Amino acid sequence: MMKKRCMALTLAAVMAFSVTAFGASNPAQNGKWESAYGNGTVSAEKEMYATTVRSMLSGNVTFTLPQEAQGKKLYLALVDTEDWLSGGEEAFYYGFLEEWKNGDMKMIYMKGEGNVFTVPLTEDTMELKVVYDDERKAGRSISLVALGGSQYADNLFAEYEDQLLVQDLISLYYRPDYKNEIEMVPCTIDVTIGADIMQVDGKSYPLDVPAYINDAGYTMLPMRALVENLPEEVQKKVIWDGQQRTALLLCGMTTYRLTDGQKEAEKDGQLWMLKSPLEIKEGRVFLPLREIVTFWDQSNIQWENETKTVHISADMVHFLE
Repeated sequence: MMKKRCMALTLAAVMAFSVTAFGASNPAQNGKWESAYGNGTVSAEKEMYATTVRSMLSGNVTFTLPQEAQGKKLYLALVDTEDWLSGGEEAFYYGFLEEWKNGDMKMIYMKGEGNVFTVPLTEDTMELKVVYDDERKAGRSISLVALGGSQYADNLFAEYEDQLLVQDLISLYYRPDYKNEIEMVPCTIDVTIGADIMQVDGKSYPLDVPAYINDAGYTMLPMRALVENLPEEVQKKVIWDGQQRTALLLCGMTTYRLTDGQKEAEKDGQLWMLKSPLEIKEGRVFLPLREIVTFWDQSNIQWENETKTVHISADMVHFLE
């Protein structure tokens, strides 16, 4: 079974409020959707994983369904996010779905023909744990799609094309089992307060919003620009959930979850207290310098007061394949 190209839904003329379409450029995660059988919502708790080859990965999705949808079915599949968004063809991945109710597992849905999951809609709220059990691809992510078309019996989205339902529900990374599977990569970073460029290992990268010093006196650095411009060998990724105002980060072997305005964060799933929370300035996420350098086991900071420049040197993890 191969996926079809995404097409955004057409809003019904009678809608009195805006609806987030399922289209690839605007997925409906944590938003509203419509179908010929009424309107509902979908929300997703996305996670970033550092994993061994033998582990199984999962993400949680909650549907709020209109009464008209009951008796219909959802046809769901797992896809590689990058392949889907680029419009390439990709076979659906292996896995299974667990339906939960009030903290208890109600049903397990196994893959059908072509790795498609058929989920009957019987209630107004449905909680699914989506479990991925297929090939691990370092640095890639898995998205959940809803299949359209009348070839599926009682399909909730019979009148629509295949749609991206939750983007980047599960992100895939390797965590090595032994120390000899990694090496340390030295890196230098130079960021000047107010400058429109930063340097990583002597190479310049543009900043549309410069670093600054906040009211509490903390040096604030642009999170995405700093992480994504690290050396190519370094395992890294940033996912921003605008609905939850939460950043998910991977640096080396460590994953982080940080939320706007909150000092309580997570580091590899454990509580991690920040001296100062992340801040959003002109649409960009900034983190305090003192928190950013904890992303690496070995790092050193130097401050050049005359030029107001931060010099960071650090050893970063490179996974040996």
